[in-house]
This record gives sequence, C-alpha cells and structure tokens, in this order.
Amino acid sequence: MNNPTLSIISVNYKSWSVLEKCLQSFQQYPPALDYEIIVIDNNSQDGQFDRFQQQFPQIKLIANTGNHGFSNGCNLGADHAKGDYLLFLNPDVILTQSKAIDAMMRFAQQHPQVGITSCRRINPKGKPERELAFLHLWLNTGWMRALYKLWNKKKLQIKFPDHADIWYPDWVSGSVILIRADLFLNIGRWSQNHFWMYSEDPDLCKKVRQQGKEIALLRHVELKHAHGGASRRNPQTTAITKSEVVTSQHVFIQKHAKGFNRIALHIFTFSNTLTAWTLRTLISLLIFWTPQFKASLLTLMSIIRYYISALMRKSWKSKRLNSSKV
Repeated sequence: MNNPTLSIISVNYKSWSVLEKCLQSFQQYPPALDYEIIVIDNNSQDGQFDRFQQQFPQIKLIANTGNHGFSNGCNLGADHAKGDYLLFLNPDVILTQSKAIDAMMRFAQQHPQVGITSCRRINPKGKPERELAFLHLWLNTGWMRALYKLWNKKKLQIKFPDHADIWYPDWVSGSVILIRADLFLNIGRWSQNHFWMYSEDPDLCKKVRQQGKEIALLRHVELKHAHGGASRRNPQTTAITKSEVVTSQHVFIQKHAKGFNRIALHIFTFSNTLTAWTLRTLISLLIFWTPQFKASLLTLMSIIRYYISALMRKSWKSKRLNSSKV
C-alpha cells in the first residue's frame, strides 16, 4: 500500500503472544479505512523475530538496535510510517466489534481542533480503565488524585458527565493515541531523550495542548486492554517497570516544574515512594515468601538503587536510556 490513511505503530519487547492476539483481532475486526501496521521490536533477542515475520508477512516488522525504550520505539515506527495519521497502539490491545479505530479516525478528521484522540479501554474483567487523567504535577500519586476527586466531585461530574460520549481530559494513556503525522512532527515527537518508559504519554499530551489543541476520549467505542500484559511477566520485570514509573515521575517533574515547586515535588515524590513501597513490602512479608513479597522487595531495592544512582549521576533520567538491554 503506497499511501495509507493510517499508520498503526506498536512497540514490542518479548510480547509476541499478546501481539499475536492483537494482530489476529485486526483480521477479525478489520478497520474499513486504508491502513498499515508497523511493529518495532525493541531487541527482544529471544529467537522469535524471524518466526513472527513469517507468520505475519503483511506487517512491517522492524528490529530496533536495542531496547531504548517506548518513546524511542514509537519514534522509530513513525520514521517508517506513510499515513497521514499515526495510531500508537500497545501490543496488548485487542480490537472489538465496536469499530473503535474507524470511529476515532472519523472524529479526528471532523474535529481539527482536537490534537489527540483516544477511546475507552476495557480491562480483562470487562470494566473500563481509568479515563479521567490530570496533568497537575501534584496529582501524580493515587491518594492525592483520590482526595482531589473527592474534594471536586460536583465540578468533575459537571465537566465529565457519565452519560457523555466524549470527554476532554488533560491526557490519555499511551496505549491508544491517534494523532496527525504533521502535528506529531511539529511538537517534536515522543520525548525519547527524557523517558525510557512511563510518563511519556502525559508529556506528549502536554505538548499537544501547548499547541492549542484538545485531547479527546471517545467513550462510546472501546478496545480491550490487558494492562501490563506486555511488560509484567515476573517479579524481576515487575521491579524494573515499577521503578521506572518512579523514575519517569521525577523526570516529568524536572521537565515541567520550576523553582521551589520543582524541589517540593521531588521531595514529596521521594518520601511518598519510599514510604509506600516500604509499607507494601512489610505487609506482603506477613504472607511469607510469596511472589508478591519478592516483587515488592525487588522493587524497593530497585527504587533505592535508582535514588543513589540519580544522586551520584546528578540526573533523574533512567540509565536505561543509553542501554540496549533491560
């Protein structure tokens, strides 16, 4: 296909089984528009690349030089894209009969004031994932968001009514992001020099909003999302991903906050993180040597190592930004 309307970009790292289900869902519920699928493999090195390429010859399967992170993989996919629109789609997302991709494309084409379009995501239990997301830097922890929602319950119900088909949140998850290719280039693409994994999606949405564009979430169409299915396979992997969440929170603060507010946010995030993971580890210890305890302990150790490393390197960024392996 020479000129597809849409380029669908997915980043894979040892997630072939969930990616296979994703691609099979395209065969079951194919979008009506012209599209191409680009899969970037972030150097899985598990012997599956050639087999998968033979199994799905219709997609563009591209090998990255290393596991340089989600943002880097997305940008590499965009470099090979030919579509006027780009849809960044996690490999653990599955299409449904609601035709969400066609609906998002129609909406984006009819609403040029919208910079990023997404849709409702349903978890494996059939329940919607968190739809309301805030860019306020002090709302980067669950309990702070809960207090904010409780305090502003009436205002939020007016702004985001349950019956509405469309919400305009501050940002949407990077698991499903539709954006015009020219706008994507104008805002400087994904910030691959800042984020290895996590917080790159609010960062992208923030850059879009700075261009005067809106973020739209379509709630009348849906995709299934096995959240974490592409990254959380064992305690060691869990420790890496959870510690990278903390890393990216600090990078996001450093990138978007200023002055005393930046210092206060770093201190708050540091103290909240260590307190939360220490308590979680101690509580899971009461259940003796369970996978949950091992994952919590490994995560706490990984977070402590990150803080020591950040102090020594004088940088909040992940060391994995310059690494080719996890």
